[in-house]
Amino acid sequence: MNRRGILRRSLLAGAALGAVCDRAAAADSTGGLRTLAAARGLLYGAYLDLHDPKLGAELKIVGTRECGLLVSSRTDWTDLEPEQGDDDFASADADYGWSAEHGLKFQGHCLVWGEMTPRWFPALPDGKPAETALRRHVASVCRHFAGRAQSWIVVNEAIATWSGRPDGLRRQAFLDKIGPQYIDIAFAAARENDAKARLVYNDFGVEVETPEQTAKRAALLTLLDGLLKRKVPVDTVGLQSHLYYEQMPHFNETRFAGFLKELSDRGLEIMISEMDVVDRGAPSDTARRDAEIGAIYRRYLDVALANPAAKTVITWGITDRDCWDRRSPNPETKREDGLPPRPLPLDDDYRPKPAYFAMADAFRAAPKR
Repeated sequence: MNRRGILRRSLLAGAALGAVCDRAAAADSTGGLRTLAAARGLLYGAYLDLHDPKLGAELKIVGTRECGLLVSSRTDWTDLEPEQGDDDFASADADYGWSAEHGLKFQGHCLVWGEMTPRWFPALPDGKPAETALRRHVASVCRHFAGRAQSWIVVNEAIATWSGRPDGLRRQAFLDKIGPQYIDIAFAAARENDAKARLVYNDFGVEVETPEQTAKRAALLTLLDGLLKRKVPVDTVGLQSHLYYEQMPHFNETRFAGFLKELSDRGLEIMISEMDVVDRGAPSDTARRDAEIGAIYRRYLDVALANPAAKTVITWGITDRDCWDRRSPNPETKREDGLPPRPLPLDDDYRPKPAYFAMADAFRAAPKR
């Protein structure tokens, strides 16, 4: 199950409303992450599922206090066009309405992603029919939200350096039926139908100095160079930043800063688009674990935010109770001690953890945009 499906199914009922308000007050000394980020010209947001029937008012209260941007949970192609030609914007419109009511910016995630291909798409003939369906979808969605979305993840996770293809592109339905130009088509259709939204290419696994991630960085830069050379309207690169505790010994601040400079030198904005820390291998003792995870947040964000092109930080959820890795079947996310993961800024009871205060300190320390 992908992170979106895991999150969507894993939210649990929260603490009592009054208790959440009391716990939120414990973070008042920070001014809230939303406020701290804005003071430096940064935007902080989170992925929140507002539709889960088990979701109480607690997460919404925390979301409005802490977030300046909502990443919608109902804007994948599978959500918006479950049957070919039959657009359904009701849930996405509800997300937008909630974000507008509470003064949050709105991001759609995402327009084109192989893991969220509608079930009818693979049955289309290759070539023009598939291209027409892709173009129609992107145009329809961007036209619907034109002038209202702060950003769109236009294409998500198109690179797989292990695919065996010389261009490093991931084998999936869009590539099979349309070819590599599906990426250009999606960005062009997005810009044609929404002149204001930031258009983002988003991917994972480029943060640390391992052979696989080094190769993926190179493939990402090659992909971006091709898009820019062809004048494809990509504005921003989203770096998912699902950091793994066990990989952080391979995190090199100097080299990562150099990679970010390569992106910003191309005129691209940088978005930390799905941040959390997978705590497999971290200590079992809660206090020690939280402290070490917090230190990773600070270490990573200090490097990222030193680059003025990095203007947005998004966490993939905001409380541990709604983290994707608690329901993930991926063994790389499973702790050997069987304890539940604690990867996000707030704990199960919406109390701020060291990760929260590490983010607050990183925002305060960031150069002003």
